[in-house]
Amino acid sequence: MTIASSSVADGYVYQGETLREVAFPLGGIGAGCVSLEGRGALRDWEIFNCPNKGSFLPMTFPVLWSQAQGMPSQCRVVQGPAKHCFSGPVNEMGYGLRRHQGDGLPCFARAVFRNAFPLARIDFHHPASPLDVSLEAWSPFVPLDEDSSSFPLVCLTYRLSNPGKAAVRATLAMNLHNGVGFFPGPTATFDGEPEDLALNVFRQEAGLRGLYMTNARYPAQHPRFGSMALTTDWHDVIALPHWKQGHSLDVLAQFWSGFSTEGQLSDAGATIAPGPGICGTLGLCATVEPGQSVELPLVISWCFPNASKYWGAAADLPEPERPHWVNAYAKRWPTAWDAAAEFLARRAELTARTRAFSHALFDSTFPREVIESVANTASTLRSPTCLRLEDGTFWGWEGCSWISGACEGSCTHVWNYALTPAFLFPRLHRSMRRSEYSFGFDCGEQGRQGAIVFRIPLPLGTPATLKHAAVDGQLGGIVQLFRDWRICGDDDYLRTMWPSAQRALEYACVQWDRDRDGLIEGYQHNTYDIEFHGPNPLAQGFYLAALRAATLIATHLGQTDKATEYQRLLDSGQALTHKLFNGEYFEQALDCLAPAAPSHQHGKGCLSDQVFGQLAAHVAGLGYVLERPQVVAALCAVFKHNFKSPLGDHANPQRIYAAGDESGLILCSWPRGSRPALPFFYSDETWTGVEYQVATHMILEGLWDEGLAIVRGVRARHDGRRRNPFNEFECGSHYARAMSAWGLLLAISGFRFDAVEQTLWITPRGPAAQSMRSFFSTGTAWGVFEYHDDTITITIRVIEGHMTMRQVHTARGSIDLHDKPVHVSAGQSWTASLSSQGS
Repeated sequence: MTIASSSVADGYVYQGETLREVAFPLGGIGAGCVSLEGRGALRDWEIFNCPNKGSFLPMTFPVLWSQAQGMPSQCRVVQGPAKHCFSGPVNEMGYGLRRHQGDGLPCFARAVFRNAFPLARIDFHHPASPLDVSLEAWSPFVPLDEDSSSFPLVCLTYRLSNPGKAAVRATLAMNLHNGVGFFPGPTATFDGEPEDLALNVFRQEAGLRGLYMTNARYPAQHPRFGSMALTTDWHDVIALPHWKQGHSLDVLAQFWSGFSTEGQLSDAGATIAPGPGICGTLGLCATVEPGQSVELPLVISWCFPNASKYWGAAADLPEPERPHWVNAYAKRWPTAWDAAAEFLARRAELTARTRAFSHALFDSTFPREVIESVANTASTLRSPTCLRLEDGTFWGWEGCSWISGACEGSCTHVWNYALTPAFLFPRLHRSMRRSEYSFGFDCGEQGRQGAIVFRIPLPLGTPATLKHAAVDGQLGGIVQLFRDWRICGDDDYLRTMWPSAQRALEYACVQWDRDRDGLIEGYQHNTYDIEFHGPNPLAQGFYLAALRAATLIATHLGQTDKATEYQRLLDSGQALTHKLFNGEYFEQALDCLAPAAPSHQHGKGCLSDQVFGQLAAHVAGLGYVLERPQVVAALCAVFKHNFKSPLGDHANPQRIYAAGDESGLILCSWPRGSRPALPFFYSDETWTGVEYQVATHMILEGLWDEGLAIVRGVRARHDGRRRNPFNEFECGSHYARAMSAWGLLLAISGFRFDAVEQTLWITPRGPAAQSMRSFFSTGTAWGVFEYHDDTITITIRVIEGHMTMRQVHTARGSIDLHDKPVHVSAGQSWTASLSSQGS
């Protein structure tokens, strides 16, 4: 069967050369992941409580045996042909393609990959195959439901369709290597160690059947303790729990010769004694009648409960003695079998809910580049960048290196950019703020003054120390607190968090605004891993936004004197910010002039992040803290001077994420001269997280063409030919900053719901603004809205959750519902026309 449709909601196609780098993450939030290559192979087994980029489980691949009535049988690996690595990495037998993935066996001639995040679909084609074969690969991913989105598993549903006139017998077999006991390292292999006691057993209970894999060498508290499972709820199965052990060149040959002829599994001679890593096979048998189809589900699940601190000083300790914690997913599903059992019992429900989200997002009337940027970067939540700790607290690396996390601690100045978790899983995001305000204050004198450690150490509660507080991260957290409060509408949450946020804001007057005039001064550590000296637009914008948030919060909580003080600082700071505007853009006012000026500054440079604080204020619903004409001028200058299409002769001696014929937004330029001899770190680089936040801001301010050009540049660089569309890296893979892409959806849809005031704003932007359909999510509901400017009509359809509206504002007018608030629950819609309601 071919999955084909003209509907955008079915996803976007990658085929031919665009499959080359595709690796689609599958797994749960904070539960690890495995990636699906564009051709259908599985790679990057990052399920062992740390990154494991580039890894392959030995002999782990699907095989289809089929025989049409009266015809010879066929057997093929259910993958398209290899697209890269023909010389291959050095392995135990030299060079070549990946034997462990079945690359030397017959496969399908062509694969077509369709991205419909959180689902992936692949059609497999071969002229001689009696069956049309397709795959739907997914893991549950449902907005607002973080627990259902944290299953540690992958569901692979293979659809076999018979276009012929004769019945076809088929066996779909999945091979899975028992990786329990593995831990990534420079010399690690999946073959296991001689002392291992790996064991695979066939289990069958309550409609669930499959292979359960353990390793008795490791006790229940050991970091390598865990389990894996390969299961199905299909009724007709065969199983080979243990492949026969022997020379690595023999075991695959023995499996293939036994299975490829009759589509059966034989355990003759297979060992059942525990030992090093062992492969097992589960086969699903079916007869497909002419014109009929069958769907064969396979679930690969895992549970490695004990996460340990393998980095820093802890790396020198023996594994069992390292600080450790239990993953949140393992508290709910203590074994891989448990996870599979609940999932398969709920498969129909979770499938419907995950598909509903995919359809709602991909059916939005946005440009393809925007939808893919929003969807693809959301896959970061499935990656090992993100953890969920014992109590469910969300914690993140900045990104992932090859076999370890990159830059620990939910880094405040990097996660400052990430909007996706705040709007898709707001409870998870609020847990980040709780951990920051509970465990993030420096344990010394700076902490007593309000300094926050911008990297929260693990385990939570570990004493935190810092050299510098991060000005953008610390002040940005206050803006996020306001934003998240308005999303959830929970005054108790605000009252609990506000004393710590207030303490963090007061630190600005200790370190960055000692004369209390509202203008940031002194040295300020920031996201460029240096200290800016003196007033600069990045820090100043966040200070003004934090002061506006603090004024409104203090007023709401009845702290009149504090609200008056914050407003005074805001008014003074806004007036003094004018001196940073040079008539075209905002620049840095250095405390001292060259050659006495410190290195690593931007001075008269045009910084791409210069009005980021204003964007944060917009997203939070705080309005303008800078004057709009200056904001628009600054954004125009950023596009004119910093967007290179192509980059061409742009000289970048720093890290290279774009070059040559590619387009990209560099972090800073010096159009008026005075480039420092040593500008701030990374100034010549392109960061997708910054590109998305700038593009979002441009679209908000009416600079549609400019914003979309930047987004198109990012997507062209991540088109599957050159880079993986689902891995936007910076300092590591799956970099958190790239989740700023969610802002594009907010900007174009113009959808903002304030749960405190129960007020909705819909102000669409761009060419489709007059007739728009868009996904939305609030703190309590998600669904789809439609807006038609010609009839001034809006329709809100809630797919899950509920929302109550007392006021609705559009660009064409408002609806006052205070006398009769509208409550919309799951499965319900509400339609209103401003022309009939009045404004």
